[in-house]
Amino acid sequence: MRTQTTSRCLIVQGDSIVLCKHLAGGYYFLPGGGLEIGETLNQCITRELNEEMGVAESDITIHDGILLAIENQGYDSKGNFLYGIEVVKRVDINTENITSQEDLIGFEKVKISELADTKLYPTVIKNWVIETLNKGKQ
Repeated sequence: MRTQTTSRCLIVQGDSIVLCKHLAGGYYFLPGGGLEIGETLNQCITRELNEEMGVAESDITIHDGILLAIENQGYDSKGNFLYGIEVVKRVDINTENITSQEDLIGFEKVKISELADTKLYPTVIKNWVIETLNKGKQ
């Protein structure tokens, strides 16, 4: 069993959010990744956005506080059991041009109104994002 703490980003741009897409699997997840030894959540976010999107540290604003923390468990594509804690923070990036720096993932802006029909995982995060962003409209 592999255990990991993952720092995820809720990036809202206008009426859309930025999602990471697993190109082979066709599903989405919030941008971010696993903490490395000695790293803070904010350091992880900065590193991951730079590695995956090519966004410079000066173009990243990480808001204070944690929006959501959940336990997540399941199996990877090879059948290995995974367990981890996923932490979501609000992040702004000062760029509209998002280009994947990796072969297996892409980035897309998905309209908030279309999230219910999007394969965003884990489902608990998807439901939380929809509920949270819809509350902001009221």
